[in-house]
Amino acid sequence: MTSSTTMKSLYRLPGERDHSSCIVHTHGILSSASSKQTTQDNFISIPRIYEPKESDLVIGIIIVRTPDLFLVDINSSESAILPITSFDEGRLPARNTMNRLSVVFARVIRTDSWTQTELSCQSIDRTKKKSDFGHLNQGHILRCSLALCEKLQHSQLISHFNRIVKNFRIRVTQNGFIWYLTDTINSMIAIKKVLYEYEFENNIDILLNLYQTSMNKLQENDDNLIKAKQKPIKIDVVQPIKTDVQIIKKTEQPPTSNAVTRLLNQVIKDILVKIIDDIEKNENR
Repeated sequence: MTSSTTMKSLYRLPGERDHSSCIVHTHGILSSASSKQTTQDNFISIPRIYEPKESDLVIGIIIVRTPDLFLVDINSSESAILPITSFDEGRLPARNTMNRLSVVFARVIRTDSWTQTELSCQSIDRTKKKSDFGHLNQGHILRCSLALCEKLQHSQLISHFNRIVKNFRIRVTQNGFIWYLTDTINSMIAIKKVLYEYEFENNIDILLNLYQTSMNKLQENDDNLIKAKQKPIKIDVVQPIKTDVQIIKKTEQPPTSNAVTRLLNQVIKDILVKIIDDIEKNENR
């Protein structure tokens, strides 16, 4: 049996590379046939799986805590390790505050091919009283593409947010996570919408206008909700239907007490009369 086209298929796993520089996003058979017949698009996507590099800033989710280290998901093909000794002295969070599913901000310090990626939360500048790394217990986290993270690192959008958003803080990483903190829930929602839009829109003015429009709409919804709560609730009282009811007055019946008394007196009188008659008859005999 002959075939005009020789099909060569390879089974790829997440994190592996194809013949180009793309990284496989999910497992499946990667066909090397012609572009019309290939199934490459089903298994290769835009870079979302992070490839660790030394000195990269990353945000991870703790999946295991042991007495010696943390096992952290950093959106890579394998988890990373965060040793207990990699925290500054006296800054190791307690077990009840930093455990499974906690979020941590760290940097990559080792990416050997024969060992797991190693992270560290030690301060780069030891003169600071407070470290930038460690447990993140506030704020909001976005998961996005690696391209958006790279784009934000060289963008003026963050400086505009620092100017118009009160107490705005943001940490952009290289592994597809963005952490930011604001004073209000409305600004947090509006910034999230702008950041996702920034992946496809490069005009800063349009993005800032989108932020202001979103804030105005959210504030309007809050005002309407407050008015609705303050407005007294009117309850429509259903009035009873008046109908012409003919009231029939009962005729007053004479009290029965006098009639009974007279009847008893008559009976007693008859009995006494009969007794007296019987006595008289007996005496005549």
